[in-house]
Amino acid sequence: MISLVLALTLAAPFPLPLVDGKPLSVTEGQKVFRLPMRFEKVKKFYSEQLPEAGVAEKNVEGKRVMTLLAKGKAESWTKAVVREGEVDTVIEVTPVLRLGEEQISGNGKPLVEFVFGRSGDVDKAVKSIDHAEQMRAK
Repeated sequence: MISLVLALTLAAPFPLPLVDGKPLSVTEGQKVFRLPMRFEKVKKFYSEQLPEAGVAEKNVEGKRVMTLLAKGKAESWTKAVVREGEVDTVIEVTPVLRLGEEQISGNGKPLVEFVFGRSGDVDKAVKSIDHAEQMRAK
């Protein structure tokens, strides 16, 4: 339970570059961000900020698309797709869904129950061994 609370409090938000030295205005739960800056500047920002993230870059219909994959467990996002526009850059973030702890209680029996028994031969063999005598002799 403590690890879940720590994971929630330490979850790193998705980093966004500053626009003209000012942070981008975002709302709670926002997943798509439109940045008024060129793709190269955004690509440089993420290569410096997230060097450990898995990066894949490709061209789609003449526009560059970069995919970032989160590697750390403390991240609040799993994937981000950065798309080049005419004069802006669009970032689509896939967040990590974290659920709260749920207590489960009851007295029901499981659907399948395994019972392993021993044969009578094994019981006789175990009874014939006197473990206590062997320990005293040494």
